[in-house]
Amino acid sequence: MVTEIGWDGSMRRSALDTCGLTEAGRWETLIEQVLAFPPPYRAAPGSPVYVIHAGDRAVLAGEQDLTGPLRDLVTTILAAGGPHSGAAGLRAGGPEYAP
Repeated sequence: MVTEIGWDGSMRRSALDTCGLTEAGRWETLIEQVLAFPPPYRAAPGSPVYVIHAGDRAVLAGEQDLTGPLRDLVTTILAAGGPHSGAAGLRAGGPEYAP
């Protein structure tokens, strides 16, 4: 699951079951690598921040730190994934957010 937090406080969340993807093993390996060795978190003013969730673990990444396969993973999940059941109300002024 990926949550995108925009510079304006807006939020978008999408979840994707990797077993339905071609190259599922590649995506699952990448997710495990990100969780084991996350990129440094460096938020930049005016740029979105991403929370990448897998199971009960989460990693924060600034947009500028999403490169190569990690960018592909986040883009794929946000574009092809379905809405997460807890996504309702995730916006500025919405319920408390806890990854």
